[in-house]
Amino acid sequence: MKMLDKLEKRLGILAVPNVVMTLIVAQLIIYAGMLTGRLEFEGLLLVPKAVFAGEWWRLLSFLITPPFVPATAFQAIFLAFFWYILWMMSQNLEAQWGTFRLNVFLLTCIVLAIAGAFIGQLISPAATLYVAPRFLYYSLFLAFATLNPNIQFLMMFVIPVKVKWLAWIIVGFGFFAVLALPSLGHRIAFLAPYLAYLLFFKGMLQQSLETRQRRAKFEGERKERAHTALHTCEECGASDQSAPERDFRYKSVGKDMICLCNICRERQ
Repeated sequence: MKMLDKLEKRLGILAVPNVVMTLIVAQLIIYAGMLTGRLEFEGLLLVPKAVFAGEWWRLLSFLITPPFVPATAFQAIFLAFFWYILWMMSQNLEAQWGTFRLNVFLLTCIVLAIAGAFIGQLISPAATLYVAPRFLYYSLFLAFATLNPNIQFLMMFVIPVKVKWLAWIIVGFGFFAVLALPSLGHRIAFLAPYLAYLLFFKGMLQQSLETRQRRAKFEGERKERAHTALHTCEECGASDQSAPERDFRYKSVGKDMICLCNICRERQ
């Protein structure tokens, strides 16, 4: 993306390195506040109606809300593991993209999520929409899977599954989740942040599609050539495909070259 390259030259100094780790630490602090009872999960989510009522802090607080509030020790371990995977994927993306591009990707997701929430609320005023930071996790995962499709994760610590298949599973569940949402406003709020993924990977996805089309065309032509006779006898019509045991040779007749099989040549 040439525009990003130009922006990086001018604004690259403003990029925050290891930004996802900063986000995780902030979520950990908020989680500690929830354990002490000083903070409530629902009080931090982005709720457009609440923002209209004056709770403006929700425009930022929803970003540092933990993915969920563990109720058991096992769930707390799972949350720690979740944060570790999130950090690992962000490190990979930052290494491949650079700090500035990762920052812009996350910022684009956030801006689109906020815009989608308010647009969705205006479209469906009777509904009460809310936005949690799950879109950031899924967006990071989709970006990671697109750039590293063959990396394997161990499902249940046993079954190796390539990350690209996990991404397709998530996309499939997301599709059905959108269909199950009660209103158009909910669907807009749900889908809006993922436009960032399309913006960043549009060229790559288009190139991948074109490559697959070229490969399919080449395979079709190869199979067609494999089933097309190279030599066809002018006398009996036998070919190297229908009679591979015959010997086909060419001879000059006037100004033309004609093909004859060994049987027809013996008859002459």
